[in-house]
Amino acid sequence: MQVLVTLMRLRGVALDPKEGGRYPAIWGNLMFNSIDCHELGRAANVARVEMGMPLDPYPLPPLLDATLEGMAVTGFVMSGIEYIDGCAYAQSWWCRLG
Repeated sequence: MQVLVTLMRLRGVALDPKEGGRYPAIWGNLMFNSIDCHELGRAANVARVEMGMPLDPYPLPPLLDATLEGMAVTGFVMSGIEYIDGCAYAQSWWCRLG
């Protein structure tokens, strides 16, 4: 599903809605799978945003243990855990059609 993804946290800290505009939304294909996650050492639901070709790097770290937090007519919010430089942080993505 092609969506516009806006980050709602920066290294686990919730962004003020005014600050959210400072970070550009990412346009890409939202993929959601249950996989064997080596970071968590178990199976987990993982959301990814893919752009372009299959070997292109991901524009965002994968969202581990991803859950759907809320949905409305204009979009939905997914929450989970992201790993950056070996540290786990809470993260939420606001996803909507462009």
